[in-house]
Formats: sequence, C-alpha cells, structure tokens
Amino acid sequence: MKKTNQLSALLVIDVIAFAVVWLMPFGPAVVPVCGILLAVFAAAAMLLSFMLSRSRTVQPHVRIKSIEPVSRINPAQYLTRNGIVCPGGDGRYHVTFLFSDGSKLQLSLSARQAGVLAVGMRGTLVYRDAVFLAFRPDS
Repeated sequence: MKKTNQLSALLVIDVIAFAVVWLMPFGPAVVPVCGILLAVFAAAAMLLSFMLSRSRTVQPHVRIKSIEPVSRINPAQYLTRNGIVCPGGDGRYHVTFLFSDGSKLQLSLSARQAGVLAVGMRGTLVYRDAVFLAFRPDS
C-alpha cells in the first residue's frame, strides 16, 4: 500500500473516531476526558492533512514518452510588423511519462523544466498529485 493511501486511511479512521466521541452521550464526569479526546483527534486530523498535502511520489525506472508544446492564446503574445506571432512568456509543455508497468502520466511543465528533458530519457520521476517536482536521469 502506498504512503498516501495509508495516510488517507488513517485520516478517515481519525475523523470517524472524532465523530463517535462528539456524538456519544456522556455524563458530567466524562466531559474532561471527551474534551481531551476531541482535541487529540482534531490535532491528529490536522497533522495527517498536512502530511497528505506534503507527500510526494518517487517513481524510479520512468521513460519520457513525449514532450508536446501547449498551444494556448496568451495575452503576452504579440504580432510583429510582418504578421508573425511571437511567443509571450507562457511556454508550457505536456510531458508524458511512461512507467515500467506500462501506465502513463502526463504532467504540465514550464519551458525551463521541459528544456532539460528529451524523449527517450530514463530516470526517476518525483511528483505530487499532478505537480511535477523533479526528474533525475539515470547515469
């Protein structure tokens, strides 16, 4: 099981435990205990949410399948005197990564990030959800 799946499962269990304690009928003698439990469950939920937001996936043995420019109209583009469109500062590329099990992942990269990559490169991909973090080529 992946780390993010484990964290998600723990968060669900924590929220259910919080709801059970919150909805549980209790007498005046157990009010302080329930308050402490609710505080602990709330703190655990915040910590798990933070850890989930910061978790990243490291995938070794990845090959770059394709690098394609994204053609979008950009307000920073302008026409030259002879009518040729000059690019603005919005160079984005869709890079498709092929995993060793045959699955694919397409991420959007800036021109600077995509500039150091080439089709056919192999290495280790680091990403968070749909956000590219790094690609370390195999030596």
